Amino acid sequence: MTDTPQTPPQPPFHLSLNPTQPTTILLLHGLLSSHLEWAHVTPLLPTYHLLLPDLPGHSRSAHLSPSTIPAMATAVAALIQTHAHNGVAHVVGLSMGGFVALDLARRFPARCLSVFATGAAPFEGLFAWMAGRPRVVFGLMWALESVPDAVYWWMAGRSGMRRFEELRGEMARNRRWEVVSGVYTSILADCGWEEVRGIDAVRVLDVAAGKQDDVEAARKVGRVWRDTGVRERLGSRAVVVRDAVHAWDLQLPELFAGGIRAWVEGTELPGRFEDLE
Repeated sequence: MTDTPQTPPQPPFHLSLNPTQPTTILLLHGLLSSHLEWAHVTPLLPTYHLLLPDLPGHSRSAHLSPSTIPAMATAVAALIQTHAHNGVAHVVGLSMGGFVALDLARRFPARCLSVFATGAAPFEGLFAWMAGRPRVVFGLMWALESVPDAVYWWMAGRSGMRRFEELRGEMARNRRWEVVSGVYTSILADCGWEEVRGIDAVRVLDVAAGKQDDVEAARKVGRVWRDTGVRERLGSRAVVVRDAVHAWDLQLPELFAGGIRAWVEGTELPGRFEDLE
């Protein structure tokens, strides 16, 4: 396994919050999003040093490529090495950012104190079918962006999502074919079950959002770690938050931050985190 990138890439843009706090948490956003995604979560983590990058291909790191999971993980490993306290961090990732976090745990374990990944189980069934047809996904994204504001925010409100105009605009700007196709192709190629089995040196929590994620795939992640002895040795596990939507950092930020704190500190997870075994 690799400890440090062989050729350090150009670092992505990032924000550093609470820099005098002793322990670093790195927050990795989802596809087409940016560091803005964490605006509701970061105020709830005031006792941690927080690093919030824009991942390659996104927002202020739009000039960086390629937009693949391994390339992003390599860039983030270098960021941790140079900007996290003592060159290590607890890593939190959602969706695309969750896959990056898992790849970090597998290839750069010495940079990870722990990993909290949500919406990031290997794709199966409809999820795999869609990922194999990125033009379909790209078209659906375009259609969603074309929805009138009143309708869009009504739909978001129905799922409990908080209104966030600036982030919606940023996601529209980040919707580029090379980013969407690069990420989905990479998830299928680089984030499968063999890769899950290779995560054996970092304590990882894999979270499924019960309303929109593939809960059964997350359950299989937990079983892999149970059957290979990783759960017993490190405590890695899979859980579901039944009432969460995919981007639940924007729906349930207090619960999301509470889960991060518990996992980082090694304490009991909030009651709405249900074990998948």
